[in-house]
Amino acid sequence: MTLRSSFILIVLFFGSSCLGPVQNLYPSKPGDPVKTIYVVSHGWHTGLVLNINDMATSKLRVPDFFQQSKSVEFGWGDEGFYKSEEFSLWLTVKAALLPTPTVLHVVDLRYSVDTHFPASGIVKVDLSENGFKKLCTYIESSFLKNEQGNFIETGPGIYGRSRFYRSKENYFFPKTCNVWTASALRTAGCPITPLYAIRAINVFNQTKKFGIVIQDMKHD
Repeated sequence: MTLRSSFILIVLFFGSSCLGPVQNLYPSKPGDPVKTIYVVSHGWHTGLVLNINDMATSKLRVPDFFQQSKSVEFGWGDEGFYKSEEFSLWLTVKAALLPTPTVLHVVDLRYSVDTHFPASGIVKVDLSENGFKKLCTYIESSFLKNEQGNFIETGPGIYGRSRFYRSKENYFFPKTCNVWTASALRTAGCPITPLYAIRAINVFNQTKKFGIVIQDMKHD
């Protein structure tokens, strides 16, 4: 059996054995407060939208550029592929086969999520307070900071009022941008299987089983 065949079998095994919710994290107990987040699928990349005020009780802080934001979207991925203005087969192969530098894409949202992303799939997810804090810790731990503890900006983002920031992690298959999103949700206790979330459609289909679809995907 080849390495490729073995990997496919592993993916199929975990994909058919979806992980359940993490006890005491998800869902929140009846009557307990919840923190609402949104999972956004842009067809290739996925992102997580968090309310700025909700983040105030967590360790996650946003760069000064976003201090006036109502909400922010966090995405993660291979730096070269994320910043590329058009599809590149070489960048795709390179990102899949070799550990490559990564960035976090942070987007300023001043209005509702569906107003900013009218063509994207959007799922609303309510987290417990502890689950939300763990999600924030997961996102914060992905940022690489300088000796002064500041974010390291690498340039303007790819849509809206956004910026790229250096991440401390490497990108390598099967750790895709969408696996990062699913892993964040799993950290919060959600019943999602990161290994079965390589593509955006996988994240969306798993998330809508426990969240509320605000806007269905219009493309794969």
